[in-house]
Amino acid sequence: MAESSERASLSDDDDRQEQDAASDQTDSEYSDDGGESEDSDEDDMEEEPKLRYRRVGAGVRDLLDKDAASALRVSDKFVALGTHWGAVHVLDFEGNVIKTFQKHSATVNDISIDDAGEYVASASDDGKVFIYSLYTSEIQHFNYRRPVKAVALDPEFARKSTRQFVSGGMAEQLIMNDKGWLGNKDVVLHANEGPIYSIQWRGNFIAWANDEGVKMYDTTTNLRITYIDRPAGSPRADLYKCRMCWKNDNTLLIAWADTVKVAVVKEKPKQAQAQGQPIHYVEIITMFQTDYIVCGIAPFNDTLLLLGYIIENDENALDADTQDPAMQRKRRAVRPELHIINGENEEISADVLALHGFEHYQANDYVLEYLDEEDMFYVLGPKDLVAARPRDQDDHIEWLMDHERYGDALQAAREAEAHYGGSRRFDVGEIGQTYLNWLVEHRHYEEAAKECPGVLGNDRTLWEDWVFRFTELGELKAIAPYIPVKDPQLSSTLYEIVLAWFLKSDHQALRTTIHQWPRSLYSLSNVIVAVEDYLPKDKDNEILLECLADLYTYNNQPDKAIEYNLRLRRPNAFELIQEYNMFDAVKDKAVLLMEFDQHLLESEEKKRQEGGSPKSIKKRTQMPAVQMLVKNTEAIPPNKVVRQLRSHRRFLHIYLDALFDRDRHIGYEFHDMQIELYADYDYPKLLDFLRASHYVSLEKAYNVCEKKDLVPEMVFILGRMGDNKKALMLIIERLGDVQRAIDFAKEQKDDDLWEDLLTYSMDKPKFIRGLLENVGTDIEPLRLIKRIPDELEIPGLKEALLKILQDYNLQMSLHEGCEKILVSDSVFLADRMYRTQKRGINCNRKFTCINK
Repeated sequence: MAESSERASLSDDDDRQEQDAASDQTDSEYSDDGGESEDSDEDDMEEEPKLRYRRVGAGVRDLLDKDAASALRVSDKFVALGTHWGAVHVLDFEGNVIKTFQKHSATVNDISIDDAGEYVASASDDGKVFIYSLYTSEIQHFNYRRPVKAVALDPEFARKSTRQFVSGGMAEQLIMNDKGWLGNKDVVLHANEGPIYSIQWRGNFIAWANDEGVKMYDTTTNLRITYIDRPAGSPRADLYKCRMCWKNDNTLLIAWADTVKVAVVKEKPKQAQAQGQPIHYVEIITMFQTDYIVCGIAPFNDTLLLLGYIIENDENALDADTQDPAMQRKRRAVRPELHIINGENEEISADVLALHGFEHYQANDYVLEYLDEEDMFYVLGPKDLVAARPRDQDDHIEWLMDHERYGDALQAAREAEAHYGGSRRFDVGEIGQTYLNWLVEHRHYEEAAKECPGVLGNDRTLWEDWVFRFTELGELKAIAPYIPVKDPQLSSTLYEIVLAWFLKSDHQALRTTIHQWPRSLYSLSNVIVAVEDYLPKDKDNEILLECLADLYTYNNQPDKAIEYNLRLRRPNAFELIQEYNMFDAVKDKAVLLMEFDQHLLESEEKKRQEGGSPKSIKKRTQMPAVQMLVKNTEAIPPNKVVRQLRSHRRFLHIYLDALFDRDRHIGYEFHDMQIELYADYDYPKLLDFLRASHYVSLEKAYNVCEKKDLVPEMVFILGRMGDNKKALMLIIERLGDVQRAIDFAKEQKDDDLWEDLLTYSMDKPKFIRGLLENVGTDIEPLRLIKRIPDELEIPGLKEALLKILQDYNLQMSLHEGCEKILVSDSVFLADRMYRTQKRGINCNRKFTCINK
């Protein structure tokens, strides 16, 4: 089994210090006492316990000072405790005594409570069973004259008139007592298999244990339904009595010495049921052995909770032959343990309990009881009553804090605050402060700085304290990215201290911080003076030049900022010009601005070739200078820019191209000029430009294209001018592109143009074939075929004619199919109309006939 043990201890002295029995704060509690770890690795591997323990004080302390506990039973309303002096005490969950019944003259061996919580039964070595009514003065008394070891009330005892209960003990009989017309009557259900030490009644099933094993009885059929034998080789039953409890109405948990079994009651199939035979059977679904004596068993969610009893040097602990008084006196018991076992029979937790006088007790002296509704568990020793419950969020946080897992504790506290209304015992802020101190002490400065926003929140004082602390430690760089600039905003002096520290130690961080922080946080003038004073030490420091450029910009001194930006050749020079409306200063610097674009473009190209810039290079028209010029035409008129760039035709083309892309109407007077510029520097865009511009002189454009022999553009311009025939001749004679000629004729939708094309093509087999392959709605195939000269050899003529025939057949087939569908639909609709008109009409006397 995989073990993880968490020790829980409580000293006697601490226990005696409790003064107020009703106060949870002064109740002695079981605390985590992991002891001093041998090394830090062992402490890191330590697992958190599953349960939290509390010694039940109040009236219990006084009772057990004078008496010794022997039996315990828990209901959802109270706790019933039996003692060796024969008393039964009814307690609340804090240990205060509500009622006491002193009826027995010997040890109380067992207690039972009905489901309603109205009756309590007790069994004693004096041979008597008492049943106490908690809400009336009724007390029933039954004397069996032999020690009674176990008793169980009918769960519905308070609701049924039969008032049944079962008991058993040294008389070796399981006796059911019920109330009839003539009084109470005892019925022996089972006998002569040894003393009965345990009885559990739930629903319709009664389970009891004797020397032979565990039996089960069905009260609905009055039949015994199973026998679960005692494990082979088990020690004497009187020394290690069987412990049982019902997990639910059908599942019984059994622990006998070092063996654990889980039994499930199942109903037999209808066909297997017989008259006079039990209709249920029991299946053992789990069985395993432990390396300790189990003196208590209870369900805990999907796991089992076992109370373990261990003896020092217990090699012979389970050997029945060594159970003589002398050997018993030699062996001393160690502290009992609570073990949690999962569904795979693996141990997932083990807690050691420090009960008073544990070294002198035997396994039968301990009792484990549980309250299923609240997952509460009670461990009873002769001088102690300990309550255990699942650890809550506060317990989890406390354990993490004790083990210096402050980060996990902070996360747990935040989750509790978000989902459970917060922790009752811990403050998120205090945990966070502890965590930050721990991180700094261990020199985890980056992690500490990262946690500051969540821990310090909007507390200005805390923020300033921690920033100063990081400054003292020389780790200001770590916390700088997290220093708040709003909610809360810190003092300007602190922000200036941070910047001054960066100026001396980390210029890169200085630049980053200046970019990130709002300019209103600190005095711009003070920082500018500090940087200017430092700059002579490193005149060519580009980072400091950038800082000054930005600081002057923020301080509304764009003239000085432009100086540094130009020295740095920074693209944001254009942004400064636009932001501060400095267009008057640059409107006569068009060539310089365009050269700046050229420099940036060459730099990007160089980076790309060197593999340092994986991104594609911007188009020339997208560079910052030209974009600034075209976006601000009111401040920088195009006429003035064009005049400056006339001697730099490439720059002029880039500017006019960008201007045209932005607005086709601005700079329309330069469209004629752009034709030649496109032809020289960006020919692929010329045709698109001609199609998009409505301000181009067609004659001038044609002359330019004719001069440069740009045939496609000449064809387009002739088409725009209406000289379609000349355009067609250019396509045919200069380009020799039959497809383009056909497309042109289709676009113009001119029959005369088709005629010219047919006439021209009659002695050109290539054109004839192209026409044959593209005939259709625009031209009749026969019109073309009839005009083909005889004896003219046309490559691919057969294939072209076959394609025409196939297309014709396809058209005819589609026509016939459509006609059939139309006829079929017409017949169907006519038939439906005929049937509708023939259909009779239901008439009555209210209908009126109208003669037409």
